[in-house]
Amino acid sequence: MSEQPDGAIVKVGGVITNLQRKWTRKGDLMAVFELEDLEGSVEVMVFPRTMQEFGPLLADDVIVMVRGRVERGDDLPKLFAQDIERIENLSETTPVRLRLGVADQRPERIADLKAILEAHPGDTPVELHLSERQIVRLPPEFAVSSANGVVAELRIAFGPDVILV
Repeated sequence: MSEQPDGAIVKVGGVITNLQRKWTRKGDLMAVFELEDLEGSVEVMVFPRTMQEFGPLLADDVIVMVRGRVERGDDLPKLFAQDIERIENLSETTPVRLRLGVADQRPERIADLKAILEAHPGDTPVELHLSERQIVRLPPEFAVSSANGVVAELRIAFGPDVILV
Protein backbone atom coordinates (compact mmCIF):
# COMPACT_ATOMS: atom_id res chain seq x y z
CA MET A 1 0.00 0.00 0.00
CA SER A 2 2.90 2.35 0.77
CA GLU A 3 3.95 2.47 -2.90
CA GLN A 4 0.48 3.46 -4.17
CA PRO A 5 0.09 7.10 -5.24
CA ASP A 6 -2.44 9.43 -3.67
CA GLY A 7 -5.88 8.89 -5.23
CA ALA A 8 -5.10 5.43 -6.66
CA ILE A 9 -7.96 2.93 -6.69
CA VAL A 10 -6.79 -0.41 -5.26
CA LYS A 11 -8.30 -3.72 -4.22
CA VAL A 12 -6.76 -5.35 -1.15
CA GLY A 13 -7.70 -8.28 1.03
CA GLY A 14 -7.12 -9.07 4.64
CA VAL A 15 -8.60 -9.58 8.09
CA ILE A 16 -10.63 -6.86 9.82
CA THR A 17 -9.23 -5.86 13.23
CA ASN A 18 -9.95 -2.98 15.62
CA LEU A 19 -13.39 -2.32 14.09
CA GLN A 20 -14.97 0.87 15.42
CA ARG A 21 -18.41 2.14 14.46
CA LYS A 22 -18.83 5.89 14.80
CA TRP A 23 -21.53 8.49 14.27
CA THR A 24 -20.93 11.53 12.07
CA ARG A 25 -22.05 15.01 13.09
CA LYS A 26 -25.12 14.49 10.89
CA GLY A 27 -25.95 11.33 12.85
CA ASP A 28 -24.97 8.86 10.12
CA LEU A 29 -23.15 5.63 10.94
CA MET A 30 -19.61 5.10 9.62
CA ALA A 31 -16.76 2.72 10.48
CA VAL A 32 -12.98 2.66 10.82
CA PHE A 33 -10.91 -0.52 10.98
CA GLU A 34 -7.48 -1.98 10.35
CA LEU A 35 -7.16 -4.34 7.38
CA GLU A 36 -4.29 -6.76 8.09
CA ASP A 37 -2.50 -9.14 5.76
CA LEU A 38 0.91 -10.80 5.74
CA GLU A 39 2.60 -7.58 4.58
CA GLY A 40 1.18 -5.28 7.27
CA SER A 41 -1.97 -3.27 7.83
CA VAL A 42 -3.79 -0.21 6.55
CA GLU A 43 -6.48 1.92 8.15
CA VAL A 44 -9.77 1.72 6.26
CA MET A 45 -12.46 4.40 6.46
CA VAL A 46 -16.05 3.43 5.58
CA PHE A 47 -18.19 6.53 5.11
CA PRO A 48 -21.98 6.54 5.62
CA ARG A 49 -23.07 5.89 2.01
CA THR A 50 -20.75 2.88 1.76
CA MET A 51 -21.62 1.84 5.33
CA GLN A 52 -25.34 1.61 4.45
CA GLU A 53 -24.61 -1.02 1.81
CA PHE A 54 -21.67 -2.91 3.32
CA GLY A 55 -21.94 -2.27 7.08
CA PRO A 56 -23.62 -5.61 7.85
CA LEU A 57 -20.57 -7.43 6.44
CA LEU A 58 -18.18 -5.84 8.92
CA ALA A 59 -16.96 -7.64 12.05
CA ASP A 60 -13.60 -8.25 13.70
CA ASP A 61 -11.68 -11.28 12.38
CA VAL A 62 -13.69 -11.40 9.14
CA ILE A 63 -11.76 -11.80 5.88
CA VAL A 64 -12.71 -9.20 3.26
CA MET A 65 -11.65 -7.68 -0.05
CA VAL A 66 -11.86 -3.89 -0.03
CA ARG A 67 -11.82 -1.71 -3.14
CA GLY A 68 -11.10 1.88 -2.36
CA ARG A 69 -9.15 5.07 -2.88
CA VAL A 70 -5.73 5.58 -1.33
CA GLU A 71 -5.25 8.85 0.48
CA ARG A 72 -1.86 9.91 1.69
CA GLY A 73 -1.98 12.24 4.64
CA ASP A 74 0.83 13.40 6.89
CA ASP A 75 1.57 9.91 8.12
CA LEU A 76 0.55 6.46 6.88
CA PRO A 77 -1.75 6.02 3.87
CA LYS A 78 -5.44 5.33 4.45
CA LEU A 79 -7.94 3.50 2.31
CA PHE A 80 -11.38 5.01 1.73
CA ALA A 81 -13.65 2.03 1.04
CA GLN A 82 -15.90 2.09 -2.01
CA ASP A 83 -17.03 -1.51 -1.86
CA ILE A 84 -16.40 -4.47 0.40
CA GLU A 85 -16.70 -8.17 -0.33
CA ARG A 86 -16.76 -10.68 2.50
CA ILE A 87 -14.74 -13.81 1.82
CA GLU A 88 -16.50 -16.77 3.36
CA ASN A 89 -14.60 -19.80 4.58
CA LEU A 90 -11.91 -20.24 1.97
CA SER A 91 -12.08 -23.97 2.46
CA GLU A 92 -13.16 -26.12 5.33
CA THR A 93 -9.86 -27.95 4.95
CA THR A 94 -7.77 -24.78 5.24
CA PRO A 95 -6.40 -25.15 8.77
CA VAL A 96 -6.30 -22.54 11.47
CA ARG A 97 -2.55 -22.03 11.82
CA LEU A 98 -1.20 -20.93 15.21
CA ARG A 99 2.33 -19.68 15.86
CA LEU A 100 3.33 -20.64 19.39
CA GLY A 101 6.51 -19.18 20.80
CA VAL A 102 8.64 -20.97 23.39
CA ALA A 103 6.84 -19.22 26.28
CA ASP A 104 3.47 -20.45 24.95
CA GLN A 105 4.68 -24.07 24.86
CA ARG A 106 4.71 -24.40 28.66
CA PRO A 107 2.18 -26.93 30.07
CA GLU A 108 -0.10 -24.28 31.59
CA ARG A 109 -0.29 -22.36 28.27
CA ILE A 110 -0.98 -25.60 26.37
CA ALA A 111 -3.83 -26.26 28.84
CA ASP A 112 -5.23 -22.79 28.03
CA LEU A 113 -5.01 -23.54 24.30
CA LYS A 114 -6.71 -26.90 24.75
CA ALA A 115 -9.58 -25.29 26.68
CA ILE A 116 -10.13 -22.65 23.96
CA LEU A 117 -10.08 -25.22 21.15
CA GLU A 118 -12.45 -27.57 22.99
CA ALA A 119 -14.88 -24.68 23.56
CA HIS A 120 -15.17 -24.13 19.77
CA PRO A 121 -15.66 -27.58 18.20
CA GLY A 122 -15.98 -27.80 14.43
CA ASP A 123 -14.50 -29.22 11.23
CA THR A 124 -11.57 -26.87 10.60
CA PRO A 125 -8.23 -28.51 11.45
CA VAL A 126 -5.69 -26.72 13.66
CA GLU A 127 -1.93 -26.60 13.03
CA LEU A 128 0.65 -25.52 15.59
CA HIS A 129 3.75 -23.84 14.15
CA LEU A 130 6.26 -24.39 16.95
CA SER A 131 9.29 -23.25 14.96
CA GLU A 132 10.31 -22.59 11.35
CA ARG A 133 10.52 -26.32 10.66
CA GLN A 134 8.29 -27.90 13.30
CA ILE A 135 4.58 -27.94 12.40
CA VAL A 136 2.12 -30.19 14.21
CA ARG A 137 -1.41 -30.85 12.94
CA LEU A 138 -3.64 -31.53 15.94
CA PRO A 139 -5.94 -34.59 16.03
CA PRO A 140 -9.53 -34.18 14.73
CA GLU A 141 -10.97 -33.80 18.25
CA PHE A 142 -9.28 -30.37 18.38
CA ALA A 143 -10.77 -29.14 15.08
CA VAL A 144 -12.62 -25.84 15.48
CA SER A 145 -15.42 -23.85 13.95
CA SER A 146 -13.49 -20.98 12.39
CA ALA A 147 -16.64 -18.83 12.13
CA ASN A 148 -17.54 -18.55 15.80
CA GLY A 149 -14.97 -16.28 17.42
CA VAL A 150 -12.21 -18.78 18.16
CA VAL A 151 -9.72 -16.54 16.32
CA ALA A 152 -10.57 -13.56 18.51
CA GLU A 153 -10.33 -15.63 21.67
CA LEU A 154 -6.95 -17.05 20.63
CA ARG A 155 -5.62 -13.55 19.88
CA ILE A 156 -6.74 -12.34 23.31
CA ALA A 157 -5.14 -15.30 25.10
CA PHE A 158 -1.91 -15.61 23.04
CA GLY A 159 -1.43 -12.18 21.44
CA PRO A 160 -2.34 -10.63 18.08
CA ASP A 161 0.36 -12.50 16.12
CA VAL A 162 -0.74 -16.01 17.13
CA ILE A 163 -2.78 -16.55 13.93
CA LEU A 164 -0.86 -17.16 10.70
CA VAL A 165 -2.88 -16.22 7.62
